[in-house]
Amino acid sequence: MEGVFVKSYELTYSHIDWRGVVRPASYFDFMQDTATVHAQMAHLDRGDLNAIWVLSRMHAEFDRPLTSYEHLELSTWCAGIKGASWLRAFGFAVDGKPVGRAISSWVILDPETHRILRPANVSSAAGYICVDRPTLPMPGKLTLAELSLHHTYRVEYSDLDINRHLNNVRIAALVSDTLDLSETDFVRTIQINYTAETPAGAMLELYAKRTADTFAVQGGSEGRVRFEAAGTFGRLS
Repeated sequence: MEGVFVKSYELTYSHIDWRGVVRPASYFDFMQDTATVHAQMAHLDRGDLNAIWVLSRMHAEFDRPLTSYEHLELSTWCAGIKGASWLRAFGFAVDGKPVGRAISSWVILDPETHRILRPANVSSAAGYICVDRPTLPMPGKLTLAELSLHHTYRVEYSDLDINRHLNNVRIAALVSDTLDLSETDFVRTIQINYTAETPAGAMLELYAKRTADTFAVQGGSEGRVRFEAAGTFGRLS
């Protein structure tokens, strides 16, 4: 397995919002793609493992907003295995200059029972080479309070991933929809904890709270929390 995998993306108008800066969900889309390609190269994808990869937590930080037709260079590497969690790190660069970083936590599930498979019982885990590079800390739990209902959303066809559940990239988009972004702020940091799968047809209740500098979001359906998010804002210059 190649220790560090790098893939480039040209940022187009399909990636930006009405202010002309890249949407948070676009970063999550790039990270999902890069992680998937790297896992395939390492023979660690769902077909090789006969298991389902599930994103558990993602924390990302951005030094500045990106705009259309910049060329983003995204690096990814294994940041270690802790307990049942496979850690994957990311680095964002434009013209060779760092512009952001992220750390993610994944688990693999048995395709029949959907129970977590511990890496110690997966022989292919030996090929998940850990690269000794600086990374963000492993994402932890989020404590959210005093949220108010922002809106409800029905999960439909275009929201689903290959596992027929709400895609983690779409969750990043739904979180962004609750932030009421202004002319002057952008998402500088964001953490999303994926706590339960969300099936097609689910009616999500999205609760949110924001201040001038911070935000918190929770999505749930049928009395169960499906995801939580929190982060901070930066200012557009």
